[in-house]
Amino acid sequence: VQQSSLKELLNEINKGDTKLPEFQRSFVWDPEDSQNLLISIACNFPAGSILQLRDMQGAFQIRDFAGAPTTQPPHQFLILDGQQRLTSLYQALYGVGAYRFFLDLEKIKTDSDLSEDETITYQSIKQRKTLMLESSVEQQVLEKKFPLSVIFGRDGGFWKWVDDARAYIEDDKKNEFNSDMRNLHLNWIDVIEKYMFPVVTLNKNASTEAICTIFETLNKTGVRLSVFELMTARVWKHDIKLPELWKAASTQHPIFNDYKIDPYYILQAISLSSRENPSCKKKDILALSSATIAEHWPKVVKGLANGLEIMRQDCKIINRKWLPTPSMLGPLAAMLAISGASGAAVGAHRVQVVRWLWCSIFGERYQAAANTRAEKDVADMKVWFAGGAPPDHVKNFRFDRQVLRELYKPGSIYKGVICLTLVNRALDFHTRSLISDEMVLSGKVDDHHIFPDNYLETRLDIKDEAKRSCVLNRTLINSDTNRSIWDSAPSDYLQEIFDHFDHEPILKSHLIPAGNNSPLLINDYEEFLNQRADLIWDEIEKVTR
Repeated sequence: VQQSSLKELLNEINKGDTKLPEFQRSFVWDPEDSQNLLISIACNFPAGSILQLRDMQGAFQIRDFAGAPTTQPPHQFLILDGQQRLTSLYQALYGVGAYRFFLDLEKIKTDSDLSEDETITYQSIKQRKTLMLESSVEQQVLEKKFPLSVIFGRDGGFWKWVDDARAYIEDDKKNEFNSDMRNLHLNWIDVIEKYMFPVVTLNKNASTEAICTIFETLNKTGVRLSVFELMTARVWKHDIKLPELWKAASTQHPIFNDYKIDPYYILQAISLSSRENPSCKKKDILALSSATIAEHWPKVVKGLANGLEIMRQDCKIINRKWLPTPSMLGPLAAMLAISGASGAAVGAHRVQVVRWLWCSIFGERYQAAANTRAEKDVADMKVWFAGGAPPDHVKNFRFDRQVLRELYKPGSIYKGVICLTLVNRALDFHTRSLISDEMVLSGKVDDHHIFPDNYLETRLDIKDEAKRSCVLNRTLINSDTNRSIWDSAPSDYLQEIFDHFDHEPILKSHLIPAGNNSPLLINDYEEFLNQRADLIWDEIEKVTR
């Protein structure tokens, strides 16, 4: 075993000296996984070891790391264990991939604890504000966000960024800025730059069979220790068997399986609901006493089950696939656990929870800083339940409808829009029957293009996938209908599908412009986008007010 710096490992990926065997699975981590790893690295916590092969035989087909430049042979190493971690770090610290990661300079300055998710945030590059923040040092200074991509992915690295940023600092604050940057580098950036991974390098003469056996074993056993597992070990001696409690809860509430609930959310909700001042930082969850867990577990399990039923019945978030943001589940369970409502108040609190859900979904509230926002929301909802003012993000909800044109991959807003069509009692294109929960659960319907993708690309010459596939052009359609319309003009397929009944109620049920003046009837895609944005915005207004 040798020690290799993170900088060296990522540089070898960037140069093409280190590659992947083709049989490795693709990069699959969510941005939350990358966020947690970056926090661990910045705190100098152990992040596992790397297993590589000095590839002298060339026995395997190879490929580059996701986001890395395409380079020509020869390479030196193949990564057998550590691909997800190294890809995640490479994309974040070189500024490639689907997300950009930022360090909150204000948070770092005022709080030395970097172990919580609000200190490192991420944004999708599909958002206009992300592109501006990524490219403009002035904007970064204004928002007090340091882009982690400059550490290794920009000539001059950290100190070059500091020099560039200094131009946007007021003269009387330059000395303070210089001091803050020296402290930032000393305490955090230098840790990242010099972080060391244990690296095991297999003998260059290792046989192909041996390598495949090792790889298969690693993929069967490579499991990260979760907070739930840590707490399981911690409270076991007090005769609290968390796995048994969780199995019983899942059996009693089968809906947990539909949403693939992580039992971590139960512990998070206990931490939020059991304290006078709600808190759910990792250290707070790990500090929960056995007595507190035993007392609050049943209430929180019931709260989560009620919350999922509300999501399914009132918001038509039918299963995990259409769950906009899983990190909402902990605070949702906590809110309902502390509601204490009876009689008519149960219905009143339900209405408040539904409004909170929609505002959080369309405000993308839980896309970043989830712990901090969960703490504030649970505290604010207690006040609202008691007759006080709603949470600020509910009371002052704002939404930019232009975003609807830009979202073409499922995320919080995208999934929220699809669920809104179900709230609007969407009808099946093929049978004209109400799209039921069972149809969604079974996969009989899925989100497909309204203006067929092939038609837009080949007939209207729209090459931009984001424009063709934005959420404005998506709705729930059964697979038979989708196959039948795959390259047809809307004016043609509407005539074919609706020969025997009026198409207007079906289109309206999907928040699609209908009637004799519908742009679908003249294949006007731009006007269709405009009108559907208005219809969806009207529905968003209804559910968030």
